[in-house]
Amino acid sequence: PSGLKMMVVQKGGGKLVRKEETVQVNYFGFLSNGVSFDNSFERRQPMGFPAGVGQMIPGFDEGVLSLTHGSKAFFFIPSKLGYGDTEAANGLIPANSELIFYIELL
Repeated sequence: PSGLKMMVVQKGGGKLVRKEETVQVNYFGFLSNGVSFDNSFERRQPMGFPAGVGQMIPGFDEGVLSLTHGSKAFFFIPSKLGYGDTEAANGLIPANSELIFYIELL
């Protein structure tokens, strides 16, 4: 109903992520035209954050909360669940952009 679309590549064998639980993810993000804007794999450092508390864009939080630990998935996030009509990432993400993330939930 929110507009988030997901494709689970591999379902993890761990527990379902709980709201406020600190999770670790490796990810790369790109626009629908293929332009990459962020990649934790290249930095060789996963990102940690508390799930579902608004630290991440709404679509990313929603997607993570629907996964089990160890899952790998693509998130297709409409602009209203991303940055909306605001430019982001020092201009790499234009306003009203659909965002695509590949994530590996550790």
